[in-house]
Amino acid sequence: MTPPIIRHRSGPPATPPNNDNRNALILAVAVHLLLLVALILGVNWRTEAPGPVEVQLWADGNSPVAPPPTPQPEQPKPQPKPEPQPEPEKAPEPPPPPPPPPPPPPEPEAQPKTEEVDPEIAIQEAKKKREQEEKAREAAEAKEKARLEEERKQAELKEKKRLEQERQAAEKAAAEKAAAAKAAADKAAAEKAAAEKAAADKAAAEKKAKDDAAKKAAAEKAATEKAAAEKAAADKAAAAKAAAEKAAAEKAAAEKAAAAKKAAADKALKDAFRNDALGAAGIPGGTADRNQAGGGRDNGYAAKVRACILPGVAYQPPPRNGSANPTAQYRVQLGTDGKVNGVNLTQSSGNPAFDRAVETGIRRCNPFPKPSTGGYDKFIDVVHKMYD
Repeated sequence: MTPPIIRHRSGPPATPPNNDNRNALILAVAVHLLLLVALILGVNWRTEAPGPVEVQLWADGNSPVAPPPTPQPEQPKPQPKPEPQPEPEKAPEPPPPPPPPPPPPPEPEAQPKTEEVDPEIAIQEAKKKREQEEKAREAAEAKEKARLEEERKQAELKEKKRLEQERQAAEKAAAEKAAAAKAAADKAAAEKAAAEKAAADKAAAEKKAKDDAAKKAAAEKAATEKAAAEKAAADKAAAAKAAAEKAAAEKAAAEKAAAAKKAAADKALKDAFRNDALGAAGIPGGTADRNQAGGGRDNGYAAKVRACILPGVAYQPPPRNGSANPTAQYRVQLGTDGKVNGVNLTQSSGNPAFDRAVETGIRRCNPFPKPSTGGYDKFIDVVHKMYD
C-alpha cells in the first residue's frame, strides 16, 4: 500500500479552512440580532412622565373601598428564535374544496363596564412593567451573549481539536512515510549489497576459473614442451649416437679403404717398378693402351697412371662373390699440359656407384703423370677393375 504523500513546509502549519463554522456563526449572530431588534421595537421606551390625567370617581356612600389592583403576572422572557431550518419540499396540494356557505353574523356582545383605575396605581404599574421588561431584556441579552460566547468557545475548542487531529494525522502519515522510505532504502541497500556481493563472487569465480585454466594450460604446455624436449634430446642423442657410430663406421671403412688403396697403390707401384725393370708387356688390372692417333706407351707409364687414379677412387667393394670382377673403362681427353679435359664412359661395370667412383678418381688425377717421352697423348683409355 502506498503511503499518503505529505508535503512539509518550513513555516507554521496553515489553518485549514473553516467556512462551515464561520457561516453557521454568522447565521446565528444575524438571527439573534433580528430577535434583539424585534424586542427593542416591541417595548415602549418612553420615560417621560405622562401629562395630567383627569379621573372622576363616582361612588355611593355605601360602596366599600376598592380592592387593590391585581398584580399583573410576569411576562415570560422572550426565547431566542431557533435557527431557520430548510423547509422540506412541499407535496403537491390537492385541489381546494368548495368554500362553505358564510356563517351568520355574530350577535353584538355587550361591552363590559370599564372599571375606573387610580392614576397613581396605573403609573406605578406601567413603571414596574417597564422595569420588568428592561430586566427581562437585559437578562435576554446577557443570556444571548453568554450563549454566543459559549458557542464561540465550543467552536474554538472544536477547531483546536480538529487542528490537533490533523496535526497528529499529519505526524502519523509523515512517520509512516519516513518508516516506509527507510524500509525501502534499507531494502534497496540490502539488494544493492547482495547484487554487489553476487557480482564480486561471480568475478572471483570467473577469475579463479580463468587462473586455473591458465595454470592448467601452462602446466600442460610445460609438460608437452618437456616431453618434446626430452624426446628431441633423446632423438638428438640417438641421432648423435647413430651419427657417431656411422662416422666411426665410415671412418673405419675409409681408413680400411685408404689402407687397402694404399696397399694396392704400393703394390701397383712395386709392380710398375718391377715391370719397368723386367720390360714386361702389361699390368693386370690397369693399362694405358696404345693410342691409335699418338703412338703407344709402355707398361711402366700405365702403372704410374694406375697409381695416380687409385687413391681417388672412394669405393668400398663388397665381398667378392665368385670369379666376377666388374670393370669400368673410360676414355680420358688430356690437354698438352696433362690436365683432364673430358672423361667419357666407354664400358660400364654394371655398378653405377663403382663407375662414378672410378670417374672421380680419374678427375682427381690431375694432371696425369708425365710420360717418359715428354709429350701427352690426346686420348688415353683407362681400364679399372673392382678386384685387383
